[in-house]
Amino acid sequence: MTVAISLSGLSKRFRIPLDRSTSLKYRVAHPRSSSRYRDLLALKDVSFEVPDGQFLGIIGHNGSGKSTLLKILARIYAPSAGSVSIQGHVSPFLELGVGFHSELSARENVYLNGAVLGLTRRELRTRLDDIIGFAELDSFVDQKLKNFSSGMQVRLAFSIAIQVNASILLMDEVLAVGDASFQEKCFEVFARYKREGRTVILVTHDLGAVDRYCDRAILFDRGELVKDGASGEVTGYYRQTVGHRSDVDGRERTAVNRWGSGEAEITDVLYLNDAGVAQTMFSSGSPMTVQIHYRVHGELQRMVCGLAFHRSDGLNLAGPNTLSGRTPITPPGIGSTGTVSYRIESLPLLTGGYTLTVNLYPQFGEESYDYVEQGFPFRVTDDIGRPGLVDLGGRWSASQASN
Repeated sequence: MTVAISLSGLSKRFRIPLDRSTSLKYRVAHPRSSSRYRDLLALKDVSFEVPDGQFLGIIGHNGSGKSTLLKILARIYAPSAGSVSIQGHVSPFLELGVGFHSELSARENVYLNGAVLGLTRRELRTRLDDIIGFAELDSFVDQKLKNFSSGMQVRLAFSIAIQVNASILLMDEVLAVGDASFQEKCFEVFARYKREGRTVILVTHDLGAVDRYCDRAILFDRGELVKDGASGEVTGYYRQTVGHRSDVDGRERTAVNRWGSGEAEITDVLYLNDAGVAQTMFSSGSPMTVQIHYRVHGELQRMVCGLAFHRSDGLNLAGPNTLSGRTPITPPGIGSTGTVSYRIESLPLLTGGYTLTVNLYPQFGEESYDYVEQGFPFRVTDDIGRPGLVDLGGRWSASQASN
């Protein structure tokens, strides 16, 4: 097995100034001042190998050392300790758009940025139409870059960068490129790289992409390599770690919008596990109970409680309510409190962030008593790493006909 990248005892230390003595103005005004620094150890004794042709995902919290590692592999930073060995030509997708000039057109920037990446003018001339077409900028090819949106500029930069024919590709958060349709085109590029057997190191917060494309994943935390293994195993461990930290840190509440007559008030919404303990992180297939607490401020007749489960982008996934569930609510008198619960025996949602809308409203009438839109977030993890949005609950079977 050929090794494309090998790291041994790699560490990177930065010196962070604690005062302004690094500026000329400060030094002139304070000639006797000495600089004070603190050390930041961004990477700590990191060792691993990447075989030729492997698709490796690197994940972890912001500030865990992922991007620092890529910049060392791209030879932008020199390590403070340890060694790095790279066998093959490296193409870094780290700072998309470096070398762009805002006063030049998209066409001119293709040649400028392509030259920075090592492409010849002849290569760029023959690929110009493909670059512009992939970036979806055919109608803007002769427009100055300063008139482009940030998304258009990044699409152009990505389209140029994928023209580089390198055996080792370093990608830092390229999945943030463009809108959903353009991201699908990026996924197709990843699939092609994998078929071609290129060595790819992908730094991303998109755990679904790691599950989908990466053969292996590495988790960093505070500059240290804490887990290395099959992508589904490592992302599952990370999801559980994130969920634990979220529950320890407390429940987050972000009411996007709220309105209503105020005759009934939603005072709290809890997500309970099977033991009745409140948490905001659940595993696919586990039980979950949504518990809505309310207080009555006016004379009410029969009341309905409605829920709407949303994906993180706002897509409405389901909308159960007590009316269709044949659970009538007769509120107590003014000043009293009540609770409504909705139990899901086996949570069908797969990995992702979700929010809940809660609505208290009269059975006969149009105005809500209290409506809180997407104000109660929770997360779901699927340890298996299945793609998609929900588990359909189907069962596979297979048979073979005898000869």
